[in-house]
Amino acid sequence: MPLKIKSVEPDSLAAMAGIRPDEKILTLNGEQIRDFLDLEFYGSDFKLDFCLASPNGSKRELTIYRESARPLGIIPFDYKHRNCNNHCIFCFIDQMPPGMRKTLYAKDDDYIFSFVYGNYITLTNLKEEEIQRICDQHISPLYVSLHTTNARLRQQMIRSAKKMDPLPLMRRLADCGISFHVQMVIVPGYNDGIELRHSIMDLAAPDLNVESVGLVPVGLTQFRDHLTPLEPFDAELAEDLLELINDFEMFTEIDFVYPADEFYVLAGWEVPEEEFYQDYPQIENGIGMLRLGEENFKQRKRAFLKELRKSETNYHFLCSKSALGLMEKVVKALSVRLENRLLSLQVIRNDFFGEFISVAGLITAADIISQIQAPESSTLVLPSCVFNHEGYTLDGKSIAELKSLLNRDLLVVDPLWEDWQRY
Repeated sequence: MPLKIKSVEPDSLAAMAGIRPDEKILTLNGEQIRDFLDLEFYGSDFKLDFCLASPNGSKRELTIYRESARPLGIIPFDYKHRNCNNHCIFCFIDQMPPGMRKTLYAKDDDYIFSFVYGNYITLTNLKEEEIQRICDQHISPLYVSLHTTNARLRQQMIRSAKKMDPLPLMRRLADCGISFHVQMVIVPGYNDGIELRHSIMDLAAPDLNVESVGLVPVGLTQFRDHLTPLEPFDAELAEDLLELINDFEMFTEIDFVYPADEFYVLAGWEVPEEEFYQDYPQIENGIGMLRLGEENFKQRKRAFLKELRKSETNYHFLCSKSALGLMEKVVKALSVRLENRLLSLQVIRNDFFGEFISVAGLITAADIISQIQAPESSTLVLPSCVFNHEGYTLDGKSIAELKSLLNRDLLVVDPLWEDWQRY
């Protein structure tokens, strides 16, 4: 379908050319424009020949010449992502209770979102023309939710409506120059152990163009009624997985496999040094955040201390179970430099989702409110990942509402120490 224009920025090239909201872009330089990515791809030329259709169906043509100092200024309507057609035995969304934010129940499996936002896709719903488009426009890298290279086992785990072996498709795309970041949700008794070893060896083949492989433990909430019975990782299983990866590092040249931070916390191991993570290719997956957070804190400690000294208040830090080790180091380092100030630290249990969920991004406002153990005079310091990009918790509380309910000032800090904000 042609791309419909939602708005046009004032003083932009499109506004100067007379392009109007609700018009549709039929073609741009002779190419069909289906979505915002097409507009960006074909709209980068110097000369732009538009064919437009008005709401009443009349067509017109116009030409725009790009100017470096002025944006094109066409804002399309929101892109509607492709939905997932799988029924994964470990799907986290299937383990969510009703009544939460509507967006939390969206299951996208869209190659454009994979390229633009780093969302992981299964490749099971790609059409032939989309495969060709990926090659033609070099939509790379793609983030692939693979889980195993054993096609039969993969189908058992993701229960796709369309059975497929993803490796031939990945090779075909790799022949076009497409590269991949792979995610594997590891489920004890399914794709760990020998199966994981085989998968890593398969993905090391140079004709697959795999840049990184992230291993994350299956996340199990307490809302699993009528779902496939699964076992969580414990310390022993986590250690087995880490030893397997260490063997690859020691005895092969395979160095692109990155276990999630949770495995190290469960096993009681220190997270690897910064060199292990190279350029942190799986950081959007949360892998390496503890190491990067610690390294960034060292660089930003002086600036953060300056922020803390702006107020005479005491500070009560909140963290997830997974981040406890790091935050103990942080609070200790800060306490040494803050005279006559009390700094305390509290782990927030995930009573909402259950004992096996240990990351900060899944902490709810309800758990913070019910567990808080700080004097009302303290400022609460909490990670920004408790909130989404619109400033709401998983259970729909805004930062202002949470501050009011807690009756305390808040200092919201990016987990990588790149920014912070008082409320």
